[in-house]
Amino acid sequence: MDSQTMTSKPRGFSIWLRRDLALPQEHGAWVFLLSPLIIGLITPSRPPSAASLVLLITALAAFLLRHPLTLIIKTLSGRRPRTDLPAATFWVICYGMLGLVGLGILVSQGFEEVIWLALPALPILVVYLYLVFRRAERHRPILDMAVAITLGLGAPAAYWVTEGAYSATGWVLWGLCSLHAIASIAHTFMRLEQRRWQALPPLPAQIRTALPALSVNFLAVGTTYFLPDFLPLPRWLILAYTLQLLESLWGTWKPAMGKKPTQIGLRQLALSTLFTLFFIGLWHV
Repeated sequence: MDSQTMTSKPRGFSIWLRRDLALPQEHGAWVFLLSPLIIGLITPSRPPSAASLVLLITALAAFLLRHPLTLIIKTLSGRRPRTDLPAATFWVICYGMLGLVGLGILVSQGFEEVIWLALPALPILVVYLYLVFRRAERHRPILDMAVAITLGLGAPAAYWVTEGAYSATGWVLWGLCSLHAIASIAHTFMRLEQRRWQALPPLPAQIRTALPALSVNFLAVGTTYFLPDFLPLPRWLILAYTLQLLESLWGTWKPAMGKKPTQIGLRQLALSTLFTLFFIGLWHV
């Protein structure tokens, strides 16, 4: 049973307003939602519009919907107390209605493609909730990468809505955001594996642990180096991806033995925030 169930909680109407029932507690998940959205909103030639704001609210509602749905599944599987069920259902209805209203407004303004971008999230959500029911949702980098890639679709959605028309550049932004998300997740799992070491293992074992993160990050840097030869992209965009590569090289040299997961997550959150700022700044160079 989750740790929250072991502590006393308010009862009555106040339980419906509890932060842990309304908002997800994972810090890292927010950056995978907000980074593509912000990039998609800021990189267009036109400033964000009222439709851009509607898209942002709609995307936030869809993202937040996963949390109370997860709580419902945990309640049904015995991982949460039954007293959480009414409040979780309340937030599912609130976020669901907000998302549907926002989607309706966007469609009425001619942005039907937003619906198609939302569809890939459904099978990912079903798989995730199934794993939650089986108590097997943790420590799955492939699932985390799939979720991050799906959230990356916020970049083309925001770009198209802000520009007011479809553009292939939106897909390029999605690919670039997904590339960073995969690299950052691989790095995070490397650090989480290192924190379990009781002593520094032999060099081959250290390299094996670091190899996935280093491979993906070198791939990201190499891709952004050659991509401007084929697409109209800023040459200096490579610097945004070099940040994560340097972090993975440093993390290989300095393992995270004894570090808390929160420390690892917050450091990666800061680095991903820097990536977003660098990306936007270099895009306009």
